[in-house]
Amino acid sequence: MSRAKYLAGALLAASVAAAAATYVGGEGPIRSQRQAPTVGSGALPGGGAVTLAQAPGRPQLAELDRLIRSFSEQTRRSPSAAGFTFLGQLELERARLTGDVDSYARAERALEGAVELAPDDAEPRALLAGVRFTTHDFEGALALATEIYSSDRDVGALAVRGDAALELGRYEQAAADYQVLAGVLPDASTTLVRMSRLSFLQGDASDAARLAAEAEGAAEREGSFGASRSWHAAYRSRLALEAGRYDDAVRHARRAVEAAPDYHVAVAGLASARAAQGRIDDAIRLYERAVAMVPEPGSLAALGDLYSVTGDRRAASDRYATVEAIATLQAVNRQLYDRQLALFWADHDGNLDEALSIAERGLRIRRDVYGYDLLGWVLYRSGQFQEARDASDRALAMDTPDARLWFHAGMISAALGDEERARDELSRALSLHPNFDPLLAPLAAETLAGLGGPE
Repeated sequence: MSRAKYLAGALLAASVAAAAATYVGGEGPIRSQRQAPTVGSGALPGGGAVTLAQAPGRPQLAELDRLIRSFSEQTRRSPSAAGFTFLGQLELERARLTGDVDSYARAERALEGAVELAPDDAEPRALLAGVRFTTHDFEGALALATEIYSSDRDVGALAVRGDAALELGRYEQAAADYQVLAGVLPDASTTLVRMSRLSFLQGDASDAARLAAEAEGAAEREGSFGASRSWHAAYRSRLALEAGRYDDAVRHARRAVEAAPDYHVAVAGLASARAAQGRIDDAIRLYERAVAMVPEPGSLAALGDLYSVTGDRRAASDRYATVEAIATLQAVNRQLYDRQLALFWADHDGNLDEALSIAERGLRIRRDVYGYDLLGWVLYRSGQFQEARDASDRALAMDTPDARLWFHAGMISAALGDEERARDELSRALSLHPNFDPLLAPLAAETLAGLGGPE
């Protein structure tokens, strides 16, 4: 497999959780040192041939920038498919390391240029499918990956297709593609982590954790290092958090930070675990460190919530304002962060009309459990309780063990006067992840107590 095709698979880190960085899986690179398509990108939720897997450092980024300038000038003077393809690779690597969405946009333009000059070359097409996935153009990624896989049975394209299907809520198709992938590469870390993600969505948290542990072990055997190695530990930390195993979450997160101290996904993951433990000062310090690296809206919102808990409303307001600013800077930001922004507005009584528009618009294409959950929560916040129940029921269809899904459902049930169901759902949320949110978990406990449930 060529380096370009291989790197196309490596762009799938966002796929492990592209639904929203606030949910399990996160968004971040999963990379392997074997010939396997990887699950990873520069948001959370990734080769032997893939280099630059370390978290960013000044010399590395300086060299990347130098190469980008050089190849940009070269392709301007003498356009070629090979030149555009390599330029696209460089921009993708820069985006992965820095979280800079402009780099994704430039990578897409470069790769489109390569495809225009060499429409039958699978390498830039595979890279382009990966970039479309990473920037949440899931339908575009699915279509292009299907085309590539149909023509040459490339496993990297198959992985992109399965990941895109997963994010679009086409779970049977994703499962079928993953089964084919498992038949070809059963022991690859990237196959195992995909199966883990699917197991979690389908309600089997223990199987998800088992597969995630196997994936991390496989990544170690494959020679994974830096941010690539870190991602696996961060993913295990997130799964442990969702299961309420906070000490395990911290242990995995610390291992992630040790593997890549400058990797924002790892640092934010440790912050989240410390917050769940109630170590608010530590969590704030870590989140500040993470957003200084990459000002990702989910981390900024979480940081604002922690400041709110401490009573520092000014600091909280500053972080909240930054969430909206970053999420709406330009079209690609909005495409990447639309769900995070809508969830932020719903959680903080923000622009509910626009949040509802985002949720409804997204579900026209992306009918996954998190899309229905978002719609249900926004409708609840807007006072449309029966419509919220219908959406929430679809979010719970696979019994996904995510505390937020059950909290949202419980609050909707309480609003509808279905007290028995509300008690069951709120109890489920708090038993899964008692400290799932510094502001909303206390609300869940308070509501449950008011319904006659345990405090």
